[in-house]
Amino acid sequence: MTAHSQKVYLLAYSFVKDRGMAEDISQEVFIKCYRHMDKYRGEASVTSWIYRITVNTSKDFLRKNKVVNLIYPRQFFENKLDSESSEEIFMKQNRKDQLLRIIFRLPIKYREILVLYYFHEQKIDEIAVSLNINSNTVRTRLARGRDKLKQKITSFEGE
Repeated sequence: MTAHSQKVYLLAYSFVKDRGMAEDISQEVFIKCYRHMDKYRGEASVTSWIYRITVNTSKDFLRKNKVVNLIYPRQFFENKLDSESSEEIFMKQNRKDQLLRIIFRLPIKYREILVLYYFHEQKIDEIAVSLNINSNTVRTRLARGRDKLKQKITSFEGE
């Protein structure tokens, strides 16, 4: 389970945008996984099963607590310190921060798919299982999410 803990945390964070709440959700997810291991049918990967539990737990948390999503997660992008100068690293991080602000202004149905696809590197079919939706719906939302992201980036650059 520890192999999945960072990804579960980031996925939960993409919903609630609060570190403490994301940690609470992550703990709850792993408790649910442990308690319901016998219900895992093996039809999808363990990762997809855990992500499905994470998505459901996060949505339940939002519903119960009526949380307003305002902040964006910086920890999706970690600086890789290699031969880059500190100025290059700063510029890249600044661009990444701007991109994250834009992504986290998108409606959740697009944001969750973009996060799973690009940040968690899940395949279309895995996302469909994780979100309990049709693969074609994932493709459509991914395309529309990209379009909306492109529009927002264009308008952001025009400001």
